[in-house]
Order: sequence, then structure tokens, then C-alpha cells
Amino acid sequence: MGLLTDPKQRQRLVAIISKYNQKLSVLLYIVGLAWFFLLAYQPLNASTYFSENALLPGLVENEFYNEGELNYFNKQLKEELEKDDKTTPKDWVYKQFQSFGLDVYSQNFTLKYPFGPVDKEITGRNVYAILRARRSSSTESVVISAPLRPWLAEDEQTSGGIAIMMALARHFRNKPYIAKDIIFLMPEYDEVGMQAWLDGYHGTTSNFIFPGRLPGRSGQIQAALNLEIPPEKTAYLNIKLEGINGQLPNLDFVNLVVRLCRKERVKVTLNKMDDYIYDPETFEGYTHALKTMLNMMWYQAPGSPTGNHGLFHRFHIEALTLSGEPEKRGRSVGLDKSGRIVEGVFRSLNNLLERFHQSFFFYILSGTQRYISIGIYMPPFALMVAAGLIKALALWIGADISQKKTEKDSGAVKDKDKDGEKSGEEKAGKNKEGQKDSEQKKEKREKLEKEKRKLEEEEEEEDDGDIGDESEIPQQVGLRSLLPVASICMLLGFLAYSGPNVMAQFSTPFRLRVQDSLLFGLLALFCASLLYPRMIKKKYNESDKFQVDWQTLKSVSLILLSLILFAIALMNISLAFFLTATMMPVCTFVVPTSSRILTWLQKLLLLLVSPASFLFISAVIYTIVQGGKYSGSLDLLMSSWMYVKQSVLMRLLDQYFFGSWTYTVMSLIIFPSWLMFWGVPHCEP
Repeated sequence: MGLLTDPKQRQRLVAIISKYNQKLSVLLYIVGLAWFFLLAYQPLNASTYFSENALLPGLVENEFYNEGELNYFNKQLKEELEKDDKTTPKDWVYKQFQSFGLDVYSQNFTLKYPFGPVDKEITGRNVYAILRARRSSSTESVVISAPLRPWLAEDEQTSGGIAIMMALARHFRNKPYIAKDIIFLMPEYDEVGMQAWLDGYHGTTSNFIFPGRLPGRSGQIQAALNLEIPPEKTAYLNIKLEGINGQLPNLDFVNLVVRLCRKERVKVTLNKMDDYIYDPETFEGYTHALKTMLNMMWYQAPGSPTGNHGLFHRFHIEALTLSGEPEKRGRSVGLDKSGRIVEGVFRSLNNLLERFHQSFFFYILSGTQRYISIGIYMPPFALMVAAGLIKALALWIGADISQKKTEKDSGAVKDKDKDGEKSGEEKAGKNKEGQKDSEQKKEKREKLEKEKRKLEEEEEEEDDGDIGDESEIPQQVGLRSLLPVASICMLLGFLAYSGPNVMAQFSTPFRLRVQDSLLFGLLALFCASLLYPRMIKKKYNESDKFQVDWQTLKSVSLILLSLILFAIALMNISLAFFLTATMMPVCTFVVPTSSRILTWLQKLLLLLVSPASFLFISAVIYTIVQGGKYSGSLDLLMSSWMYVKQSVLMRLLDQYFFGSWTYTVMSLIIFPSWLMFWGVPHCEP
């Protein structure tokens, strides 16, 4: 408290920040980045554990040993899919669940494509069955789902998961310990059908997905498990966690699935990254854990769901996807083991007395059994952001000092003018007294007065010339000088946010695909926005710089960027981290300079951390990491370009269909913030 109340201490702190802000910013950024990467090292993170003891009953002896029944349902479903490889056997699935004695319903829905003709609509149908619990009055329920896909679908087949659902429906039907309703859901068109069912179940509306009425419903949904298991044997089971806007399920739910897989001796991975089986404290173990952590952050950052489970998170329903990867070599996992894992999950969920609330909702996983909580990863992230705040504070102090100096100089000029007026009045008085003098002294005084007037006129001409030179270049300081810059940056951000609807209309007359017209339109807007400093500059003395107080501009921009990154980190730490790691060092040290080489170098660095470059570089990394087929550098760039077009379209569809805010944040917040930094090199140094 003494530092805040003692003026001398405050002045000392201000002096330290003003003098060492460059070194402090570099030190904070490097320490924060290194600390964040070191969190993957096992001694710096924690082992997962159960916070909710009610989940433990799922770890008792299993009762599901119906391998013959599983194979029968799997074979029958495969035959139905092969009859018509372009449609899904919804009627057959409906009759099968009805034969088990369950309450079976179907829901019709309509999808309106946002970038197509007005009358273009797609219809679909979801099938779901409800196993009513004997020991309750349908006040609580859990969901097990598997998407209905045709035989020739681009994605992996999920008929193995539907076969498991059928076998479990018959298995649970006569069990007396079932205390919650179990909903067996099979949506059509994956996420679209799932969103339609959730909207219909919770009574929400959408502008593009129109759900039909649900003829039957159960109670409040507490958890959901989505299955994407193929009909053949799998090599291992993979867990997908990431939901819409980067939301994650409660860590207890993840621990439950991992523990049950370990119990059945089934290999389990996190986004296809398995655990390091040797000493995890070696360098190889650390690098493997770091790759696993960054891989999870890579899937979380875009804010798109990695499976149907991601749409449940919007309704505060804990959900994840359990997928099976096709067998290549080694030990295989049959449908019977997968079925016992699912049985254990629902026996545990059946014993929950309340919603998931005790464990973590914000975390990063460096392995299936190692986690980094929000209390651990936020301090290093805060250090990275503090690098910009230190620089902003130093610039604000410097701008305040220069503003006071300017006000002092202008006050001195005004005092000089007042002194001149007073001397003129005194001289006029002397002239009146001189008229009363004798005629002999009058001629001498007139000569003296003429000489004095000549001297005064010469001094006034010099003062007027100095004032005229200062008025040629108006010194615009303070927040008022930022209004034109901030206004036009926000306007360009709004155009990027609302422009896709207009850009998509040019696809038909120009015979372009929707993704092409969207990407070309956004690139045209981005290139035009780079010229905004020339739109608001004012030329004085043949200067091509626009007159803005660059210290205040950069200080306000850094404070705004830091607030934005902190706000994003509270929901999606992965997106905030990648933006901070790339934007913060460049935006912190960019300054106006008289050297053309340094100016163009700073502009190049700013372009590399712009939202457009951020998207393209991400596409290149994705193409390389995912092992895409490309023969050379040119082929890699073309593959990345195709991924960029698809990514822009998918982010917009996620926004319209599922309420994702990733595109909104990047276009309406990050893009204007970056444009404010783009104006700094164009200022007068």
C-alpha cells in the first residue's frame, strides 16, 4: 500500500517503467512463453482424480457379455446400409428399437442454407428411443447417441456404435438399478440433426434450422456420450472433448471414460495422441507431453465442435465423443469391449445425485491422465499479456509528459503576447504626456519613438513568423486524435463481420462457388483496409504521414488488445494463447521511424500476424501435421489455400447454425484491433 500512497515511491516506479520498459516487456514475454511450455513437464502438472465419488460404481464387475447379439445387430445393420448406399435405414432402426419395448419417436427438421437461393431447403429426420426408468418419474435422463450415416458417407462409418446401442437397450431393459431415463438418439446429418433435436428438446429457435415438434421427451439431461465406432474391429478408442466455442466437459466425465478403458485394457488416446509409456520425466517424455498438449489446444482454438457432443455444452450438458480408429496392426478392440466400456459409463452416470460440478471445467490435458487447471496456466499467460501492458503504461507516461510540455509552450507564447499589449499601452500613455511637453523637446521624442516603433515592428514580425511555422503542423495529442482512427477501424471490422451475406450473392452471377466468393470478397476488404492511413492523413510540409499522437494510439491499442486476450482466455485459452504468442511481440515493439527499411520491415511483421495471415499459416501447419498429400511446396500452398476456403465457410456455418462466436471475435474485435496497430508505422516519428 505504501507504493500506492507515497508520491516518491510512485515517481520511482514511473521512472523505472519509463527507463526499463523495453527490457521488462521482453523479459515478461519470454518468461511467460517458456513457463507455459514447461507446464507439459510432469512435475509441473497434476494427475487426474475423481472429485465425484458417485461415479465409482461403474468400475464394478461388468454384466454386458453379449458378443453374439452385438455381431448379429452389426451384420443386420450393415446389410440394410448396403441395400441403398446413399440413404440411411431410419425405418429399420425405428422398428428395431420398437421391438425392444422402448418408447420410439422420430423428429423431422428443415435446414435453410444461408448462402444459397431463398427456397433452397434440406429436410432430415432424427430417430430416438427412450428407456423409461422404473425407479423414477422421468425427471432426469442421460443420452447415448450415434450419427446415422449412409454407407458411402465421406466420414467414418458409425454402424458399430448403433449396434452397441441396440444391444445395450435390450441389456438395460430389465435391469432394476436403472434410476434415470436413457435416451438412444440417432440424428441425421451429424451436427445439424443433433442441433435440431436439442433445439426441439429445449424449446430454442434458430434462423436456419427449423426443428419439428418432439412427440416424446424425458427429464433434464445430465450427460451425453456420442459414439463413432465403425463396424469392424478397431485398434484403439479415441476421446474427443472440444465443443462449441472451445467449451470442454467436466474433467470427472473424462476421467471416468479413461479409467473404464484402462480397466478393460483398451488403448485410449486423446485426439489420436497416446500417452508416453516410458519415463515421462525424460526429455523425450516431456516433448511427447508437449505435443499432446499443443495438439489438444490446436483442436480447441477454432471453437468448432470435434463431434456431435460439442453441441450439448451450450445447454450445460457434459458430453464427449468416443470414436474407434480402424485396425492396422497389433491388438484389436472388438465391439464387446467397447460395449462394456459404454455400459460402465452409464452405470456410473446412473448413480449421480446431482449435476457435474465438483471437478474442473477449464483445463488443458497433456495426457489422458495428466491435467493443467486454469489456476496453473493463467499466471504464465498473464505474464505474456503483461509485456504489452508495461509498454502501454510507458507510452502513456511519455504521451502525458509531451502533452504537458506542449501546453507549457503554448502558455509561454500567450504570456509573451500579453506583455506586448501592456508595453503598447504604456507607450500610448507616454505619447499623451509628450504632447504637453515643450515644442523644443517634441522633435527629439518623436525621433526616439520612431526608432522604438521600428524595433517593435521587427520583433512582432519575428514572433508572427515563429507562430505561423508552429501552426502549419498542428500538434494533435490526446485521445481526441484517435477518434478518426478508431472509428474507421471499427467500421472496417463491422464490414468484415456483416459482409459475407453480400459477398455470397455474387457467386451466382459470376459463376463462383460460395467459398470462392466469400474468400475473394474478404481478401479484397482486407487489402482495401490496409490503405486506411492514407484515407485520413493530412499533408503538411509535403509530409506523407497522418498526424496522430502515435504514443497514445499505441498505448490505447495495447490496452485494448490485452483486455480482449484476457476475455478470450476465460473461455478458450487455446485461441487466446496462439493470438498472444504471435501478436503481442510484434504489436509491442512496432514504432514509427524515419528509416524506410525499418518501416517496411515492421509492416511485413504486422502482415504476418494479421488475421488473414494467421488463417493461412494455420492452414499450412494443418496440411503438414495431418499428413496431407502434396508433392512439393507449390502443391502444399495450393492444398493450404483450399483448406483456407473451406475453413472460412465452415466458421461462418458454425456461426449461423450453432452459435459459434469465433468468426465474430476475429472479424469484429481482433481485426479492428490489428488495424489500429497497422496505423502506428504510418505516423510521424
